[in-house]
Amino acid sequence: MRRHPSMVPDAVAPPPRHPRFPLLDGMRAIAVLSVLGVHSALTGGALSTSLPGRLLAHLNIGVTIFFLISGFLLYRPMIAHRLGGAPAPSVGDYAKRRVLRIYPAYWVLLTILIVVPGVTGEVGGNWWPMYALVHTLPVYHGARCSDLVFKCGLAQTWSLVVEATFYVALPLYALVVDCATRRLSSRRWLQVQLLLLTALSALSLVLQFALLDPAPTWVTGSVIGYLFWFSLGMGMAVCSVWTGVQKHPLSHRRPTAEMAWAAAFALYLALSLWLPANPFLFVRHEQLVAQLGYGVVAALLLMPSVFGSTAVGLPRRLLAHPIMAWLGLISYGIFLWHYAVVLKLGSPGAGGSFFVVLLGSLGISIPCAAASYYLIERPLLRLKYHRLRDYVRVPTATLRATHTQAPTQASPRRREEADS
Repeated sequence: MRRHPSMVPDAVAPPPRHPRFPLLDGMRAIAVLSVLGVHSALTGGALSTSLPGRLLAHLNIGVTIFFLISGFLLYRPMIAHRLGGAPAPSVGDYAKRRVLRIYPAYWVLLTILIVVPGVTGEVGGNWWPMYALVHTLPVYHGARCSDLVFKCGLAQTWSLVVEATFYVALPLYALVVDCATRRLSSRRWLQVQLLLLTALSALSLVLQFALLDPAPTWVTGSVIGYLFWFSLGMGMAVCSVWTGVQKHPLSHRRPTAEMAWAAAFALYLALSLWLPANPFLFVRHEQLVAQLGYGVVAALLLMPSVFGSTAVGLPRRLLAHPIMAWLGLISYGIFLWHYAVVLKLGSPGAGGSFFVVLLGSLGISIPCAAASYYLIERPLLRLKYHRLRDYVRVPTATLRATHTQAPTQASPRRREEADS
C-alpha cells in the first residue's frame, strides 16, 4: 500500500511504502480521553467505591493503549521486509522522526509552565532532567515531578520517559532478532518472534513482582517495567505482517470487532469491580493483575484497528468518525496540556467538581492542543521524511528553472520573426 503524501498528515504518516492504519487515530483519541478522564476524576473527587467511581478510577488504561500503539506502529516497519514488505527505515531516520514527534511540543509546554506564575512543569529548579526527559530514571536523584502528583503540571510525563527508553531500545532489539532469525522459514520466524516477546514479558513481570521488592526506578521508570504492554503491540505487529503475507486477515466478518470490544468491556468491568477504587492503593498482587488485565483489554480494543476491513463493524465506524480521527491527530497536545489544566480546575481553591473539571479541561486542553499541532507539531513534522535544505532549495530551483526556460520559450518566436 503506497500512500500519497498529500493525503496523510505528516504527524501520523508511516515510513515510505509502509501501510497506514487510520483507525489507530481513533484509538489515540480514546486513549487520551481516558487519561484526561481519570485525572479529572482524581482531582475532582469522583473516585469512590460506587460503580461509576470504580469505572473512572481505572481509565489510566489509556496509557496502556498508547504503549501498545507504539509497540505496533514502530516495530512493524522494522520487520515487514522479512516477509517481503518494504525496507526497514534507517536508524538515523527513525531517530529523527521520534525526536520531532516528542520533543518540540513538549519543550514549548514545559517552558510555558516554568515561566507562567502559578503553574510549574519542574520541581525545585531542577529543569534539566525535565527537558531531557530523564526525570524518572536513576540518572537523576533529585525531586521528581512524577512524585508530586498534585503539584507538578507535567506529572503525567513519566510515560513519555518510558516511551523514550522504548524508542532507544527498539532498533537494537530489532537488529539482534533480525540477525538471529534471518535463515528461518516464515512460519518459524513467526514462532520465534512471538516466543521472544513472551519471554521478555515474563522477565519484566518476574523482575517487578517476584525478584525486586520494591521495584527500583530503573525498572518502573523505563521500558523494562512495561515490556508486557509494548510486547503485546509488537506481537500484533508480527501477526499483522504474517497475515498480510498469508492473504487471510484475522477478521473480515462483522461480529468480530463487536466481540473483541464486548470482551474488552467485560474484562474492564471485572477489573474495576475487583481492584481497589484508588489506583494509588494497589498492593503488589493487585498491581500484577492490573498490568496483565489492562494489557489484554487494550489488545482487544486495538484488534479492530489492526486486523480486518476498516469499514466493517460498529467499533470501526466509531473509530473512523472524523471527530475521533481529528482528536487522535491532536492527541499528543491534549496529553501534554490537560494535566496542568486539571490541577488548576481541581485545586482546593477552585473547588471544581468532577464534571466541572472534566468539561473545563476538555474546553481548554483541546484548543491548546490544536494550536500546538498546527503551529508547532505539523510544521516540524514535515521534516519527518524530508530534509530542511529541501525546503530551502525549492524556491531557488524554481527561480533558476524560470530563468533558464525563458530564452528557450522565446527563441521559436524570434526565429519566426526573423523568417518573416
